[in-house]
Amino acid sequence: MTKKNKQSFLKGAMILTLAAFISKAMGLVYRILLTRLIGQEGIGLYQMAYPIYTTILVISRSGIPVAISKLVAEKVAENNKMSAHKIFSIARRISFILGLCFTAILMLSADFFARNLLRDPRAFYSILAIAPAVFFVSIMASYRGFFQGLQTMVPTAVSQVVEQLVRMSTMLLLAYLLLTRGVEFAAAGAAFGAVTGAIAGLTVLLYIYNRRKEEINEFSLSGPGDNLSMTKVISRITSLAVPVTLGALVLPLMQFVDATLIPWRLQVAGFSVGEATGLYGNFAGMAMVLVNFPTVITVSLAASLVPAISEAFALERKRLIKHRTQAALRITLFISLPAAVGLFILATPISQMLFAIPEAGIPLQYVSWGVIFVCLQQTSSSILQGIGKPGIPARNLFIGAAVNATMNFFLTANPMLGIRGAALATASGFFIAAILNLLAIARLIGYRYNYRDMLIKPILAVVLMAIAVTTGYSQGIEILTRNTVITLGAVFLGAVVYISTLLFSGAVKEADIKLIPKIGDRLAEFLMRIGLVRG
Repeated sequence: MTKKNKQSFLKGAMILTLAAFISKAMGLVYRILLTRLIGQEGIGLYQMAYPIYTTILVISRSGIPVAISKLVAEKVAENNKMSAHKIFSIARRISFILGLCFTAILMLSADFFARNLLRDPRAFYSILAIAPAVFFVSIMASYRGFFQGLQTMVPTAVSQVVEQLVRMSTMLLLAYLLLTRGVEFAAAGAAFGAVTGAIAGLTVLLYIYNRRKEEINEFSLSGPGDNLSMTKVISRITSLAVPVTLGALVLPLMQFVDATLIPWRLQVAGFSVGEATGLYGNFAGMAMVLVNFPTVITVSLAASLVPAISEAFALERKRLIKHRTQAALRITLFISLPAAVGLFILATPISQMLFAIPEAGIPLQYVSWGVIFVCLQQTSSSILQGIGKPGIPARNLFIGAAVNATMNFFLTANPMLGIRGAALATASGFFIAAILNLLAIARLIGYRYNYRDMLIKPILAVVLMAIAVTTGYSQGIEILTRNTVITLGAVFLGAVVYISTLLFSGAVKEADIKLIPKIGDRLAEFLMRIGLVRG
């Protein structure tokens, strides 16, 4: 890869990372506002529909953009642009047909899912409302794959942000307008936001595509062409898309199993249908949203980690692979440890501050430790993908999902545990997946973990942070009795203590800072200059 191409790649990765961060931040904001609007039972009904939607969506489109971008990029590199556009055209038709079929399947089976799997007939409206989004997102995936194959990331990034913005606006507006008709209709209105968001995102891509119509027409007529048949193109797309889809299917299937198991087993434990739905809303719609938010940073890390590890692997530089692996895992622990401890200590105050539902702090406190393992699972998966072993993290996540489902079945039905059992099961599932990934890394690259640098110093910093947060919150609440102010103050105090301890103990190295996308080099240079970071 030339220096120019490498810079172009990194720039594209940063554009997508920034768009993903903005979308994730907006997602947290609308989830907070939506929960305050429709309550725990409403968010439970909304959350029941979502795993079914995402599972079917993964089947209908997950591998398509990856396959298109790879095949288009290959043909462009061969200067065979005519075939590149032909691949996109065929893939667009496939996406149209698949999207239409799976939307119809989801709409026709909505009542079956609601009554027999989710065990709350009211979820029917949310499933029905979200179903058309599958069609529009499937078509949108083909356009994103085409632009990414041309290494033009701006259309994808802009469409992601617009999609989330429209989705957020629609969700809140329809939920507010329909709330008077019942919480099930408010939840359905919120679910319909996925449809308007997808239409908006697709409209942006169509606008950009049509604005470049003349350029694209010229592009599609250039190059020799190689008489690609539709059968051959479909075969190539399928061979690339199916493995990606199978890997991407594990996590939404895990969430789908949760959506079917948790309300059912809560009812077995003695809760009514409404109570079980509300408790599931506390867990999936609030606690898990907070657990997943720190992964914004690990996803950004993965964006730079996969090519960095891949480059070292291609050059057969084993020492460099180990060095980058060490740095990536250290940063992951630096981020996830304080996030987990902070959510554990302040579970109820944070739930009250964000959602106005302190009861959500019960599952949050138990699942908070899952932050560490979710982040480690993501980073370790990226390392394994970088050394050409993408099947291993998918298999390990599947094993973790099986552990989660088994524990959910037994623990959630225990009246003494209830929703706590679901939280423990989820944390345990990600723990298994992360540990299996880390063992695979050690075996495949001969890596020996440096526990002193990776764990002892960060744990010391976390212990001091925990003392500061606990003391700060307990003292502050006695003086002001204003939960939001005291909670934010405790979080800020904890962050200052934690970061200061890491820097002064020498836990943070120059290489760790340099892994931060975009600003890493300059930040490392500054911290080295003032003596807070060592080489």
